[in-house]
Amino acid sequence: MRVAFNATFLGEHHSGISTYAEGVIGSLLEQQHEILLYASKTPFQNAGLELRRTSPLFRADKGGLSSFCRFAWLQTVLPWLLRNQEVQLFFSPNAEGMLSPPVRQIVQVHDLIPLFHPDEGPRLARYYRYFLPRVVARSRMVFVDSEHTRRDLERVFSLPADNVAVIYPGIREQFFASDSAIPPVGFEAGRYFIFVGSYAPRKNLDTVVRALARIASDVREDLVIVARDDPRAAAIQALAENLGIRERLRFLCGLTIPELTYVYKGATALVLLSEYEGFGYPPLEAMATGTPAIVSDSTSLAEVVGTAAIRVPAHDVGAAAAAMRAFARNPDYRSDYSHRGRERAQNFTWQNSAEQLRVGIARAVSVS
Repeated sequence: MRVAFNATFLGEHHSGISTYAEGVIGSLLEQQHEILLYASKTPFQNAGLELRRTSPLFRADKGGLSSFCRFAWLQTVLPWLLRNQEVQLFFSPNAEGMLSPPVRQIVQVHDLIPLFHPDEGPRLARYYRYFLPRVVARSRMVFVDSEHTRRDLERVFSLPADNVAVIYPGIREQFFASDSAIPPVGFEAGRYFIFVGSYAPRKNLDTVVRALARIASDVREDLVIVARDDPRAAAIQALAENLGIRERLRFLCGLTIPELTYVYKGATALVLLSEYEGFGYPPLEAMATGTPAIVSDSTSLAEVVGTAAIRVPAHDVGAAAAAMRAFARNPDYRSDYSHRGRERAQNFTWQNSAEQLRVGIARAVSVS
């Protein structure tokens, strides 16, 4: 089948969506589909894929006017191109799609963060409110990352259950490999907990900091925060200063996958207490390296980790602190969850995702 693949939104930075898009591309190629990749340049270095169709350079990391121009291009130029290239299916691995697609369309909605947390992206919130309902209504299938997101989508957009399919993403094989880790330049290992994410309020990093402060005198662990540079980091630093643990926080950004693997592997535990996630790569990535995870017991995180990680209420500082203390002071307890975590993470491979994709695409093609 000739499949047009939307990669116009991808920028320079590694992210969950770039991980997902690369995995989908690999799965489609393995299924012998012909891929017409729409991007301003080849975004996947190891996918064995050449750029087939170019799109304008939208400066995907910049947002704003660039996002508007990309949306306009998808509605005007792209339909004309697809009609003339005998494309049978258009696949967009994010929530962008055509309002009047000339071919069968599949879009992937990873979460509804822009609706529930509009402060993270007001422009994107308007798109999700006014345009996304029309895009998903005109799509043959909508793929989601979790049952949690599926329920959100059906509730908010009133989509029929038959038009929504859960496709659990896979995680990169490098996180399972013992020889793929490289230490970041200047990184001093020691003992530490790790947080991987962003400084967005829904990530609830302040609760992690408060939990560390509560047990700071009982454990030797620091907190390594892996996130892009952000002005909101100053608030976290100020909180740590007020709690008397500013020297226990370390900050990293811009890590390569081998460097991130190294930092995961050396951690006592990953702590991610998000208020909302559509999937949540960091717990699985940490678990794949053998590092246990502590996550919030709501949204998709609890679904993803199952019983292989410790789950606590998102804002329960005491429960988070108790779980962190247990991993820091009890090697057997940590070893048990390390083993459970690796077993759980092995369920989230791109081999498994490829089969789910095959079934989902077959449903999209067969729907009249």
